[in-house]
Parts: sequence; C-alpha cells; structure tokens
Amino acid sequence: MKLVVTGLERVVLLGGGKILVALARLCLSKGTPVSVVTSPRHSREKVDDGRTLKEFLEFEKIKFIVAEDIRSAESKSFLSDLSKAFCLSLGSAWIFKDDIIGPIFKNRLFNLHGTRLPQNRGGGGFSWQIMMGNRLGFCQLHLIDSGVDTGDIVRTKEFLYPPSCRKPIDYEKLYIEMNLNFVLDFIEEIRTAGVTIETVRQSEYFSTYWPRLNTSDNAWINWNDNVESVERFICAFDEPYEGAKTFLNDSKVFVKEVSVDYSDPQFHSYQAGIIFRKNSNWISVCSNGGTLIIQEIRDENGNNLIEKVKVGDRLFTPHSILSERIKRVIYTPGGPKL
Repeated sequence: MKLVVTGLERVVLLGGGKILVALARLCLSKGTPVSVVTSPRHSREKVDDGRTLKEFLEFEKIKFIVAEDIRSAESKSFLSDLSKAFCLSLGSAWIFKDDIIGPIFKNRLFNLHGTRLPQNRGGGGFSWQIMMGNRLGFCQLHLIDSGVDTGDIVRTKEFLYPPSCRKPIDYEKLYIEMNLNFVLDFIEEIRTAGVTIETVRQSEYFSTYWPRLNTSDNAWINWNDNVESVERFICAFDEPYEGAKTFLNDSKVFVKEVSVDYSDPQFHSYQAGIIFRKNSNWISVCSNGGTLIIQEIRDENGNNLIEKVKVGDRLFTPHSILSERIKRVIYTPGGPKL
C-alpha cells in the first residue's frame, strides 16, 4: 500500500510512558503544537522526576484528556480535525477499531513498536527480551488497524543492545534515545517535504505474541529453573521495577543485582536456593547448573538484607505461589483487571 503523508500542523500523542514525555518536550522546544490523549492508568504512572504523567502535562501546560474510552464523544471532540496532524500511539491502553481508525484518524494512526514485527507483538517488551536473551532493538513505525500490532509497517531501523544492557532500565534508556531520533526525523520529513512510502504487510506465519506482565503477580522466582534462566528472570524484573520476589525464611524479599558464576562444583536439585557462602557485599546461592551471585536482597521497606542473611538460609518460593505466577494479567485503561 502506498502511504502519502503531507502537511503537519500539530502532533497528537496517545498513550503514556517516558518516551511520550520526551517527545512532547521536544515538540514544545521546536514550537510544534502537541496534545495528548492518555488513559487513567497511564496518567497515574510516574514518568518524569517523580511526577506523574498528569502532573507533567499540567506543569508544561500541554493540552490533554484522560480517557477511559477513546471512542467517547468527549475524546472525539478533543481530537477534532486530524487531517493535518501526526497521530502516534505509544503503548496506548485502548484497542482501536475501524469505527475510529477511519472516520477520526483518517487511516493514518501510527504506532511505535520497540521489537521486531510480526514477531514479538504485545506488551512487556523489555522483560520478555531479557528472558529470551534477545539483544536486537527496533525503531518501528506501523499503521494501526483493528488488530494488535498487526498493521502495515511504515519504517524500520534496527540496532543492538550492548552486553552492558542487563536490566529493563538499561534497555529503556537506549530505546528512548534511538526511537526519539527516529520519530523526530520522520516528523521533520513530513514537515519539510512530505512522506511517500510503500508500506510492508506483515507476514502472519512469522508472528508471535507475548502478553503484558505485572511485577506484583508474575515476578516470583522458581529456584528449580536452571541458573541462566533464574538470572535472566531476575534481571527482567530489576530496575525500574520493584524486583523479582521470593521468600527468605518466612519473609517476602526482592532480589536484584545478580550474576552467574561457575567456579564452584555442581549442586543437587535439593540444594537450590541455599545460601552457601557470604561476602560483605554479596552472597552465593546454589542453583541448577551453577552459582547465583546476589548483591541485593531487599525487604518490603527497601532495606538491603545482605549483611543480615546467614549461611545455610534458603531462598524459596512456595508451589502455591508458583502456580499463580503464570496466570495472565489483563490490563484495562484503568489498570490491571482484578
């Protein structure tokens, strides 16, 4: 399909997150009118120096609306005429349908996706990437249709996450940097000369989909997994999240800052989770196939317990909790569905 985009009078951002904040700030600095449509759950998220998205938008005097339903009369009135607007979805909480994609957005609603399409559709991107050992980063614009991340691809740029990227916050920093430049170049191209692109249809037989994750429900450690899987799992829920969880004796704790070591002998499966060596700055834990080095074990008040743990203590997660952690978490515009 040939896509022609010309004329740019304003930018409309839909969704939430740090990249929306950064993009809105850059649009303001360049004198480009910008407005935001966000959801209740996105409006409450802290995205800028401890401020929520709503607080940021109010402080910067950016026109915005918090919408439970993107198809409501109030939302449509706020969006108004979009014929000369660049409309970009950034992790939007709504499923857009044909009755709004065509009549309201003129079939020119774009989505920014940070992983390869049609593989890796869905949410929880950085955590899934870390668990799967995927270091390919993407700047990918695609048109939104009535499916989930299924629209024609408009433009793609590929990059690598270096070995120093281990946690979601590491991935996020590079992702924001790369994708900001990518989107700004596209906007500038529309502004100066217009864009004519032959879009690429996604091949459905290559597609994969991963559901959204929720740290509170999903981030429980299974100490029976092999040591590489345990390490990746813990890294996947490290900063900026609260951390992967387990129990130390009878208390719930959060585990961060981990690495794998193979200098000790192999352990029996019954030893998994036992703290067998302690240093002033880290502990060594028996794992399936190697040793897990842990530098942070925090209680629910955020206190690091490394100095207090004892050799012979065991980290464990009850089977009843492990069976619950695999349940799918469904998100609505208001937040996780209870």
